[in-house]
This record gives sequence, structure tokens and C-alpha cells, in this order.
Amino acid sequence: MPKDSALARKAQISWKELLTLDFITLQRPSAVRLLLEQELARSGRTLEVAFESHQLVTVGRMVANGLGASAVPALCERQMDELGAVCVPLIGPIIERRVGLIRLAQHQLSSAAQALATVIEREMAGSGG
Repeated sequence: MPKDSALARKAQISWKELLTLDFITLQRPSAVRLLLEQELARSGRTLEVAFESHQLVTVGRMVANGLGASAVPALCERQMDELGAVCVPLIGPIIERRVGLIRLAQHQLSSAAQALATVIEREMAGSGG
């Protein structure tokens, strides 16, 4: 949400509320975009897109500058905050997907893969997973 949006001050919002705003999202074939469309279709909703981008950072900047609102993975909350957007939990439906990391035993992870592993472990610990 843009920081000045009335919805940005709520503890949580519904998809019905979110979809009243201009929606900004990643372009197809983004896995996030496809998952959003698929899950919303299951609940009888369609994703009307006002703006789209190939880059999540661009989506965040568009939102921060008041062009609309978006739905991003919870792992992106810190990045969205740094860009000036506010993340508010979405309900009805909650859209989730599994994320994992496979590694070879006895092999070191690259620094980027290790950073990802740390984030995944932290998120799993926080969610009780």
C-alpha cells in the first residue's frame, strides 16, 4: 500500500478491499502473478491489472509513489518498506506456496544461497513451520 492510503493503517485487509484499488503486479509468466491469478479465480475473483513490471522493485516503487497497490510475498516485506510501501496482511483467501532449498551434502553453499537459506530458516521458525 502507499503510506498515505487509508488501508495502510489497517491490521489486515481483504482481497475485496485490495482489488478496489489500481492493482500493480509482476508481468506474466512470473510465478507470483500466475499464483495470484489462479488462487483468485478459485474464489471467483479476477485480477484487473492497472500496471505491471518485470521487476519487483519497480512494483514497489510504483506503489510507494501512489500509483496503486500490490500483493507481494511476505519475504519481500522488508524490501517494500525500504522502497516506501507499506505491507498489510491479506485475508480471504490467504495465498501460500512452498519454498525450499536443495543442497548437496558435503558441499558449501554460495554466499547468495546461504543468505537465502538463512531467510528461509528464519521465516520457518517464525511461522512455526
